[in-house]
Amino acid sequence: MLSSRSRSLADVLGTMAREAVYQRGIEFIVPQIIIGGEWTTTIRLTNKGTTPIPSSDVYFVDNYGDPMSATFRTTDGRVVTDSGFSFRLSNNSVLEGTFQGTSATRFGWAIIDPKACPLESDCTLYGEVSLKNKHSSRPDFESVFPLESPSELQYMLWDHRAGYSTVLYLVNVNTSQDTVSLQFRDDNDILIRNVDLTMRSAEARIVTLHELAPETIGRYGTLIVRARNVEGKLPMIVATALRINPTNSFTPVRTFAPKAPLR
Repeated sequence: MLSSRSRSLADVLGTMAREAVYQRGIEFIVPQIIIGGEWTTTIRLTNKGTTPIPSSDVYFVDNYGDPMSATFRTTDGRVVTDSGFSFRLSNNSVLEGTFQGTSATRFGWAIIDPKACPLESDCTLYGEVSLKNKHSSRPDFESVFPLESPSELQYMLWDHRAGYSTVLYLVNVNTSQDTVSLQFRDDNDILIRNVDLTMRSAEARIVTLHELAPETIGRYGTLIVRARNVEGKLPMIVATALRINPTNSFTPVRTFAPKAPLR
């Protein structure tokens, strides 16, 4: 069921910033949305808990951190144009929305109000986003990403041998500026390069790793993604990636959080 949203994007981000420490481990971020051109994005949500998920909000955000109006088709065939929607999910139900774009390509991300299914509740919200790239000269390329949880420290494996490359997607899920440090280490854990990126509130960014660190070409290792907040708030960064084949097909890459703090 879809309906209008009860809170603004700014209100949700502000609540998240105040309660960030209590929201660790809740996966409520759709890390990538690409609309238009050769790209189609589909979001799917399901509730596998024992209780329904009450009316909850989803917000679309563009790469600049502003609300993003988009047109999408729902499971029942309705076409909606808005910067988000509200939904209810009974247990074992599924909701799907497929974005419809124009010849111009836009990208961003989406946020599900983390109060939709808190950790202490009996609902179980799972979601994923599929990114499909269509071109008449070849079969479709598609990757699927699950919902993500923001974190201040994450690791990711990269492999730039045999012509492969990595495209990193970053989202600053915060109400103020974060500095994101990308630390490239080789397979022997030796530092290759450290690159700092400044991201404003709610900004999303796409970066090609070997362009930031050309020394990684032909090598493999670990990327450490660490965030700092200029106002002393808990940094909240989401990082995901696509591993690109020399033929331009791709597969998703997820980050993982370490159990021990960075040395």
